[in-house]
Amino acid sequence: MKKVFWVLLACIPWLWGCVRNSELPEDFEVFYAAFHADSVYQVEHIPFPIEGVPSFSDTLAAADPGFRWTMDNWQLHRSFSFDESEYTRTFTTIGEDIVVEQVVHQSGSFAMMRRFARMGDRWYLIYFADMNPVKRKQGVQIEGGFTE
Repeated sequence: MKKVFWVLLACIPWLWGCVRNSELPEDFEVFYAAFHADSVYQVEHIPFPIEGVPSFSDTLAAADPGFRWTMDNWQLHRSFSFDESEYTRTFTTIGEDIVVEQVVHQSGSFAMMRRFARMGDRWYLIYFADMNPVKRKQGVQIEGGFTE
């Protein structure tokens, strides 16, 4: 009986991810697939320059507060299979027009975040914090990227 309890407890994060994903706006899911499949579409749906944090910044204090992702420093984002990886992905919807995606390594030590917003009738990537170390207790904050 104890084993069943622990197995069910271990499935909660996975089930939570499935529930959260099902709450995504239907037009967001279509956008998300196109965003990762078509490089032209992707660039057209990023209002450069956008705020964010570059990969593996030591801390937010050390990162350039004026850093922006531009066409010149942008690397295309491609789809990724989370089923066979050491990363989990969660989506949080804020109202009907904002979706926050968090990707966290199973160790809880590294994460990335993307914020998408619907402007008019189109979705755009408006913020991207690339993979960075995070402290396990504080994790990822939606309001300001990563914590120190």
